Amino acid sequence: MRSGFFNSDITGYNDSGMPIFDRAEDAEFFAHFFKSFFTNGVYPNPSSNLQVSIQEGMNVKVLPGLCLIEGYFGWEDTERVLAIQASESLDRIDRIVLRLNLADRTIDLYVKKGVGATNPVAPEITRPLPNQGGDIFELGIADIFVAKNTTSITQQRITDLRLNNEFCGLVVQTVKGIDTTTLFQQLQGQISENMELIQSALDETLAGDIISKLTKDLNKLVIPTTAIWTQLTSSTANEEELENDPNLTYPWFSDVLFNCTENDYVELQPNIPTSELGVAPFNYSKTSKLRIYASDNLIGKELKFMVCRKTRKNEVV
Repeated sequence: MRSGFFNSDITGYNDSGMPIFDRAEDAEFFAHFFKSFFTNGVYPNPSSNLQVSIQEGMNVKVLPGLCLIEGYFGWEDTERVLAIQASESLDRIDRIVLRLNLADRTIDLYVKKGVGATNPVAPEITRPLPNQGGDIFELGIADIFVAKNTTSITQQRITDLRLNNEFCGLVVQTVKGIDTTTLFQQLQGQISENMELIQSALDETLAGDIISKLTKDLNKLVIPTTAIWTQLTSSTANEEELENDPNLTYPWFSDVLFNCTENDYVELQPNIPTSELGVAPFNYSKTSKLRIYASDNLIGKELKFMVCRKTRKNEVV
């Protein structure tokens, strides 16, 4: 049985004249020791640890921060700028990862480029198979939606993965650690159940208006079946709308009541994949309203979104 840590005695000298210790242990032993106390992830304080945000053009920046991967410690003490490869004829999703490489003895930041597709998915993170070992272990900290024929990355196209235990998570004690992914799913399910009860108790038209107002506090956004969808044209679209969607792939929009201003970015997560309904991966904030875009007129279809985060140009509000 390996054990520690104890003072070492010199039991002899090697051919180079260096002392040989009887209780010496390597970095793997230390990593296994720390792994038994702390989970993989980024450190929770400050909340900006290794956060990914926009820079200029097709670049993103990663703020300074600390991480722990399989007992190995990573510290980025400067702001890092990562280049995202130019967009192509199809949309794609790139993933920003923290990569532990035991062969190179490093932890560093990398951009994993996705594959262009009509309904793109992010690249898988690399981790050793159980009981088979391996040199690479990755944590996904952000997904970048790279729209076709675009020349810049906007904040609403960055999905923060740091709180998702499946991809990253926070560093916590293993004895008192909380699986935030399970709690989030339970909370989301309870909110959905409560919203369904409210809808069944009210007239459909009235329910749509009341539910929209309630979602300000319940962290959920609902577009009712009675919502009016309007078709956008190149002459009626504003500058930001044309930047997000130059070819007007999602020309239909509907405005829903929401506690925001025109300077806010609102990050949403639909309860079903957006590709199944043709909902755009971006939105547009107005005063007290949020504009949702779709490829077709979705009147008669109810849409539900979880409000993941609301930001105001380079800062979380």
